[in-house]
Amino acid sequence: MIYNKIIKLSALFVILFNLLIINPVYSVQSTGISHDEVFIDYSKLNAAVIRNEADLFFYKAQESITPAEKDSYYDIAMAKYYLLTKIDNSQIFPFVQLARIYDYKKKDRYAKEYFYRAKNMSVNDSYANYYFGDFYFKRNDYKRALRYYIIAYNNGYNNRYDLNYQLGTIYEKLADLINAKRFYEISYSLNPNSEELKEKILLINELNYDKSEYYHFIRE
Repeated sequence: MIYNKIIKLSALFVILFNLLIINPVYSVQSTGISHDEVFIDYSKLNAAVIRNEADLFFYKAQESITPAEKDSYYDIAMAKYYLLTKIDNSQIFPFVQLARIYDYKKKDRYAKEYFYRAKNMSVNDSYANYYFGDFYFKRNDYKRALRYYIIAYNNGYNNRYDLNYQLGTIYEKLADLINAKRFYEISYSLNPNSEELKEKILLINELNYDKSEYYHFIRE
């Protein structure tokens, strides 16, 4: 019962968010006062509570199976992360989360805008750079992905299995087999049960690897 009420209240907030933020025609800027000043005193909001709620809906979206449910949860999370940027615009995390949601929604321009805003606050931030790299990796833009992944790697993310695996994949795509092997081996040390990684490393070690069917398949 309580959870249903939270969903309904959050849905109402999303509607207001869409009207005031996405459709500025509904704002009262013509009076010389922004809609933010009229409707919300951000200093009175509890950032910790809002972040917990935003994270809850974000993870629910990630776990959702149906697109409609996923979209609904992401929209609620987006509205709450947006509030966090208004409460304190020096925090990197909510800007990255907004970028990740826009990434999911395939709204690349908005995603990149929020990633750049996060990076402008701290150019070497590992969280922002990792997900910015992920943005380009999913779009097969491996050189740009590599640029951001390396920054994340050099700033505390060097022990992440997924990052090492993706770096190995990028270097393999770029035909740099020395670095590909290096990162695959690190990944394998973090996940020694992976038969796929074991096979990749063995294939790279073979003298005729560059002529193999697997090599031409992975490059496509």
